[in-house]
Amino acid sequence: MPRVLVCDHVEISQLGLGTDFQVDYRPTITHEELIASVADYDVLVVRSRTKVDRAVLEKATDLKLIARPGTGLDNIDVDTAKSKGVSVVNSPESLVEAVAEHVLLLMLALARRVTLADQSVRGGKWEKEKLMGSELKGKTLGIVGFGRIGHRIGELGQALGMKTLVYDVVPISPDSLLKLGAKVVDLDSLLSLSDFVTLHVPMTTETKHMLDSKRLSLMKSSAFIVNASRGGVIDEVALASSLRNGSLAGAALDVFESEPPSGGILVAPNTILTPHIGGQTAEAQVDAIAVVGQKIVGFFRAKS
Repeated sequence: MPRVLVCDHVEISQLGLGTDFQVDYRPTITHEELIASVADYDVLVVRSRTKVDRAVLEKATDLKLIARPGTGLDNIDVDTAKSKGVSVVNSPESLVEAVAEHVLLLMLALARRVTLADQSVRGGKWEKEKLMGSELKGKTLGIVGFGRIGHRIGELGQALGMKTLVYDVVPISPDSLLKLGAKVVDLDSLLSLSDFVTLHVPMTTETKHMLDSKRLSLMKSSAFIVNASRGGVIDEVALASSLRNGSLAGAALDVFESEPPSGGILVAPNTILTPHIGGQTAEAQVDAIAVVGQKIVGFFRAKS
């Protein structure tokens, strides 16, 4: 019977593993405790809190699978896991709608200056004329990374009458572009032509600070940027500077270089900051756990 160690807060019943697995639930396990006990397990289930690094994997003599409900794998040393024959699965398909809706929310909030309006009214003011906004209809939406989430945001943008530009390092299906009326361009062109830019790329050595001061300077002074992918994709120091000097109209961030964030981005003007809640809907969380549970079951059925 495969032994499963659940290392973070996960509703065990939602995994749906049944009686074919022995499940131990240790949602507050420390890194040192994990290193000491990982040799006893066939499967690790982790969220973002637990780090499955080389030190853990060196001790994982019987480990066969690491399962991560959700999208990111930043906390897992995937290369070392693969080199040791340990498979890694996650459930990015579960968060598509939640993240896409959150991005749309942030775009609308930036365009209509919702947070500033809220603060103004709470402060006893009525600054209707001062809080002029803009519509999304007719604007150009630049999507960096055209996977599941990027494509869904393209659909939402199309429904609102936006024009869509796309950049990705992997080939994009002509059919998906045709359905959205989207056009593929290089990254610099996308930045310079878009009114709204949304990022949907993984955190890699290639994407680290993909948007640095040079690239941010290409954007219109009236443009907005939204990041709900990974924090390190944007140089936050450069972004804060662009917002302070008015070369960028606003930014909405759900992810940060360090979480919780610190530094200038916290006091930069015209920002909306949310605590990595893009996938935090009840529906998405239940589905994310259920999907990795299905993948765990499928993994061992395939081996039997």
